[in-house]
Amino acid sequence: MTTQADIEDKPKFSVIWIIPIIALLITGWMLYQHQINKGHTIFIKMNDADGIIAGKTEVRVKSVKVGLVESLKLELNQNAVVAKVRVLQPYSDLLAEDSSFWVVKPRIDESGISGMNTLLSGVYIELSPGEAKARSSIFTLMDEPALISAEVEGKRYKLVASDAEVLDVGSSIFFRNFKIGQVESAHFSVESLKMEYGIFIYSPYNKLITDNAIFWISSGIDFKLSTEGVEVSTGSLAKMIKGGISVDYPPSMPSGKVSTENKSYALHKNFSMALERRFDHFDYYLVEFEQSIRGLKAGAPVEYRGMRIGTIEQVPATGVSDDRPLYFQRDNTSVPVLVKIEYGRIYEDAKLAQEYWSTNIEKWIRNGLRASLKSGNLLTGAVYIELDFYPSAEIVSTDKATVYPVLPSVSSGFTALSEQVTSLLNKLNGLPLETTVKELEGALQQHRLLAMEMNQLVKSVNENDITEKVGGNLTSLKDTLNQLTSSLKQFEQTMTQYQKGSGVMEQLNSTLEEIESLSNRLKPISKGLNEQPNMLIFNKEAEADPQPRKTK
Repeated sequence: MTTQADIEDKPKFSVIWIIPIIALLITGWMLYQHQINKGHTIFIKMNDADGIIAGKTEVRVKSVKVGLVESLKLELNQNAVVAKVRVLQPYSDLLAEDSSFWVVKPRIDESGISGMNTLLSGVYIELSPGEAKARSSIFTLMDEPALISAEVEGKRYKLVASDAEVLDVGSSIFFRNFKIGQVESAHFSVESLKMEYGIFIYSPYNKLITDNAIFWISSGIDFKLSTEGVEVSTGSLAKMIKGGISVDYPPSMPSGKVSTENKSYALHKNFSMALERRFDHFDYYLVEFEQSIRGLKAGAPVEYRGMRIGTIEQVPATGVSDDRPLYFQRDNTSVPVLVKIEYGRIYEDAKLAQEYWSTNIEKWIRNGLRASLKSGNLLTGAVYIELDFYPSAEIVSTDKATVYPVLPSVSSGFTALSEQVTSLLNKLNGLPLETTVKELEGALQQHRLLAMEMNQLVKSVNENDITEKVGGNLTSLKDTLNQLTSSLKQFEQTMTQYQKGSGVMEQLNSTLEEIESLSNRLKPISKGLNEQPNMLIFNKEAEADPQPRKTK
């Protein structure tokens, strides 16, 4: 009898394998935790690595370590340095697309001395978190620290300067000598050839920035010379050293509507220039002069009966019409001057003033509105343009085709006066005065001879015998009377030339009338010299811009 053996299958999985599996899971967990705790890797591009040391230089936010520079490498073209930075995991949310980095080191600027603690500990990289939702791993190191952090409330605006001095980033902005903001950015635009500034106004001072606000460069020293003497006022030391920007409203004008963020303003060289160029609502016109425009400069005023309504833009105008310069047109000998009528000078509501002007300008021109040159200073020869009505002016067409509408002109001022004086002198030179004077001198000489002979006759009659010499004396008297008759005829002929209706008298009358006209034109000059004795040295004092009455 045979015995059958029982065969058992061995289990496919041995308990002994549990130990290595557990060890593998623990290792993977440790690697995962290590990778998570290691943080995120970012790359910062910089011009140079001055003061930055791999493995030592930290990345901080408000003096708290959030990362470390791991390595430094040159770019392939060797134009920049790329720093590999490891940012700790808890701070990965700080790496927004608009985050900024800069090196903290000892600095001295208008805000004071900063970064002195880095003299012992070494420089470090400061991180300013951004507000963008997108994340990034590549950044560029800023040359200067960010002036305004994201936590500071306020608004940003833009300034554009064409002729003002260049200001540094960090320059302060003042409202009546009180600091209300800073310049955040400054760069020169190659396209517009102007300086463009980005400014930040702290809250709640951003409410001071209104639509009619004006900006100008403030040097910190104000020098004023008046009849009371010399007045010098200075601002803060930082303002004197580094300068700044002042903002305010035009005199005698209330603040307007609060501006929206990112609105652009013009930055002017000084306060007076800011007042002159704040009128940005205007139209261009051409004034064509048939006389010399010597003494007329760009920036001179355009006035209407003493009230300034515009500014001269170009002398002469440099526009082009029919492929020719405006001052070199066919069948036209006039010299064009480009002016701008600034409606804000006419009325505080510039749009309403423009509508009124555009509606009536053609009617005014038909009624005799003309532009003329007026003298502002006799010594320097500076002139300006004045608009006024001349009812006797020649009627001109208002539909002349050109690049700008045309304001007709009349010859006036010292140019016209000079022409009249020259014409008067030419007429005086044409009179036969020299011949007339010689004839009068001859007649007077004959009368003197007659008087001498009559005296001798009377003396002879008194001293000698009358009967003996009467015949000879009568003969002599007859000859003398003949000479007198001839002289009187010649004198009568000479005086006939000066009788009424003769050519000489007409010339004399015309000359006297022109002398009277010249005297009438010189009376205002005499009156001006009496009222302002320094008129020959200083320009005509510009009156303050009149402020129209507000409508109810």
